[in-house]
Amino acid sequence: MTADEATVRPAGLYDADGRMVGRDGLPFTDEQAEAIARRDGPLLLSANAGSGKTSVLSERFVRSVLEDGLAPGRILAISFTDKAAGELRARIRARFVELGARGWAGDLEAAWISTFHGLCARILRAHAVRAGLDPAFTVLDEADARAVRAAAFEAALAGLLADDRPAALDLVAAYGVDALQPLIGATHDQLRSAGMTRPALPAVRAPVATETRAALEVALARAEDELADAGELRSVVAARAAVAGCRAALASAERPPLPALEQAAFKPGNTRALRSDACADYLAALHAFTSACTDALAAEAVGLLDELLGRYADAYAAAKRGRAALDFDDLELLARDLLAGAPAIRGAYRERFERVMVDEFQDTNAVQLELLDLLGSPRFVVGDELQSIYGFRHADVRIFRAQREALAAQGAAAELARNFRSRPPILAVLDEALGELHGAAHVPFTPGRAEAGTDRPLVELLLTDAAAVADWPEEAIASLPAAPTGRRAEARVVAARVAALVREEGVPPGDIVLLLRAAGDAAVYERALEEQGLSTLASGGRGYWGRQQVLDLCAYLGVLANPRDELALFGLLASPLVGASADALAILARGSRRGARWDALSAAFCDERESSLLDELPAADRAALENFCPWFAAERAAAPRRGLDELLERVVDRTGYDLHVLGLPGGRRRWANVLKLQRLAAGFEARRGRDLRGLIDLAT
Repeated sequence: MTADEATVRPAGLYDADGRMVGRDGLPFTDEQAEAIARRDGPLLLSANAGSGKTSVLSERFVRSVLEDGLAPGRILAISFTDKAAGELRARIRARFVELGARGWAGDLEAAWISTFHGLCARILRAHAVRAGLDPAFTVLDEADARAVRAAAFEAALAGLLADDRPAALDLVAAYGVDALQPLIGATHDQLRSAGMTRPALPAVRAPVATETRAALEVALARAEDELADAGELRSVVAARAAVAGCRAALASAERPPLPALEQAAFKPGNTRALRSDACADYLAALHAFTSACTDALAAEAVGLLDELLGRYADAYAAAKRGRAALDFDDLELLARDLLAGAPAIRGAYRERFERVMVDEFQDTNAVQLELLDLLGSPRFVVGDELQSIYGFRHADVRIFRAQREALAAQGAAAELARNFRSRPPILAVLDEALGELHGAAHVPFTPGRAEAGTDRPLVELLLTDAAAVADWPEEAIASLPAAPTGRRAEARVVAARVAALVREEGVPPGDIVLLLRAAGDAAVYERALEEQGLSTLASGGRGYWGRQQVLDLCAYLGVLANPRDELALFGLLASPLVGASADALAILARGSRRGARWDALSAAFCDERESSLLDELPAADRAALENFCPWFAAERAAAPRRGLDELLERVVDRTGYDLHVLGLPGGRRRWANVLKLQRLAAGFEARRGRDLRGLIDLAT
């Protein structure tokens, strides 16, 4: 570094030897320093986990301001989530403060540091009239969007079936409504993320079966003549009947039903008379005609699915317009359309942003890439294709790969391989155990941290002998939730080791994370840890909505809304809110028809009190149901006049559910789930009204 260079470089950006340094004067690696220094032109950075990419992003931003003279508002920084964008903003601000540039730190509130959706919302609000939007538009959260989508699908399905259309009715019957709704919804979202404002399926032309039908009729006549004198073997008689069935099917309709055509085939086997050229030609012609008919039916089905998709898209769009609301896909699509269709606005943003930085580039989709292209500035993008595992909002990792290949050809691609997050022994184990599973894209981890300097091993392997588990005494694992015996034994071993870390080695419990092969196993390990006196905080699976207290109370709400919802009814009866035994549930299921189980309970315990249930149920179950059913019937009648949170509060007070929950291991934490559900119910009612069914749909 020359003396002249030193005079223009702000203090704190370089050390005495001219090396680039970051927070607290820590030097950057050569790879990090190069990525920070190459600020002119495009650059794609493939960054391993823990390689310091956020430090590189924030330092590029800071040096673009301090060294290159750009105002923060001239730089667009996009991250994957609001939390990540907030962290990036905080790091940039802290770095400015550390360098004594407090004025720039104060200007960051107006800087463009956000998610793609935040960027799009900001652009659309600034040009709402030009985009055809209400300037006060709102953005639907996932729960509200789900309810609007459900109503839109019901309207679309009703429209499809409104007229006397047997083909449409057959389609719905073949798929089933429960399968059609997620299929249409997923297709709608996938096509919108690919760039379609109004999704539509590709047009499929129904093939004309005239030629294959004519060929079949010729081959059929030859087969009939040949089989007429082929004898009376059982296989020949069956083939003759199949051919006759084909003749009848062709006479019945221009396009016979597929089952009839399938029954017109026969297997020649070893029968000589059936292995003739005439029979072979018939079977080939029958297959070709059947395939043509199948293709024609498939083309009709695609047309009907496209109609249903279009009706759904229109109903969903109309419902959003009625609310002056957009969903997340709308933000991207409308911002793209605005920039593409308004050259003056596009030019203004191109002039505004001199540099664009994008984090988690492996999780972008086609519309987001279009947006970046429309903004036009040289891009610095960071990503790791091995972390593209979620498919969030239809992200397509092929975009990252294609951009990396194109930029690598220009010498504008680089890597960060060194991992600063984990110690060398841990990285070595990960590479050894999982490296091959990552495929060719995996770059072996290079440790960025020094050895721990301790004799204690950083990696341990705990084993449970599957054969020996059978010899464990039943009481050793009986208190754990139902699971394979080996899994419960493993939970005991892991819980014992965690307890030893806490009590004997002084590791803070909050520093311990347990990663599981499947979220369904969480309850087993959670109980094992709690029996060691350790509190747990579960994350994953269905999260909050999968907690047992939430499931119990949502089952209660489900039966309030519809007592014929038998999944909810049996869940309610089995829960501590009622406390019916498994025997009682079996008696109820066996003794009453499906869909009428609540009627049977009502007859036994609320109305005439004349039912075989009164005699069959065990005394304890009979007492529990006598206590609950009349109260529940009255509560259901009054439910429309009560708030959603009040409904929950009343059943908790009536059944003593609070005492049950507080008496469980980790009771205070579990009770917090109940209080949170009451708050969510009150908030839902404030936004959407007293919609009990809507609240249940939110939970499920």
